[in-house]
Amino acid sequence: MSRTDLLEIIDDIRARVAAGDSLEGNFRYLLADLADQHPFNVAAMYRVGNRAGQGGAILIGCDGSDR
Repeated sequence: MSRTDLLEIIDDIRARVAAGDSLEGNFRYLLADLADQHPFNVAAMYRVGNRAGQGGAILIGCDGSDR
């Protein structure tokens, strides 16, 4: 994942938590290789839509192996 994509996810999680729309989740990012086009390995799950009822979840998986 690119640095821009990583920051967009962090901003989305922060905005949802601030608005009371995400009550739980987890987030992990690993720096794989700065020379790579997509250097960040990201794994995340966070709940969304809680203000509208039961809601759902956003899942983001790691590319490659865990390091």
